[in-house]
Amino acid sequence: MIRRLNYKDAINIYEFILRCQDKFEDFYITQNKARKFFTDLNLIKKILKYQEVYAVEEKEITALLLIYREKGFRPYIKILCERKDLIYDLLKFLVWNFSQYEFYAKFKKENPITKIAQLTTKTGFSKYGFKFCGSRGQEILLIHQKQEKRDDQYTRKITQSDTR
Repeated sequence: MIRRLNYKDAINIYEFILRCQDKFEDFYITQNKARKFFTDLNLIKKILKYQEVYAVEEKEITALLLIYREKGFRPYIKILCERKDLIYDLLKFLVWNFSQYEFYAKFKKENPITKIAQLTTKTGFSKYGFKFCGSRGQEILLIHQKQEKRDDQYTRKITQSDTR
């Protein structure tokens, strides 16, 4: 089950971050051009107050998704998972619930999340809506652009075919 977390879940998040190793060091936020990792309970509480945090919960938290928006800057997503299969669930959750938003993701090139986010369908379209935006050093920047509503695309195709 994926649910949005609130201020009351701060200790559970803190315990999950201590339990789950971030071996790629991708689960951080940037404030004043400095990376801040979630090693402090006060930072987690502040994030829960001002940002959107979602979790995959089985008996306890097994994966986190953070949508981080800083004033005037582009929103980023951050993912931390215990198992690789949970990445698929979180990306599907993003596609279904946030397709009308533009956001970015920055991960290390060797992180499996980058390969999964860039998967394509048989028709060549991005499965989860992410496109390569740039890279610097060992990191890759992906963008998820806004998508038009499917109903609008469907009606547009019908009206265009009717006028021909």
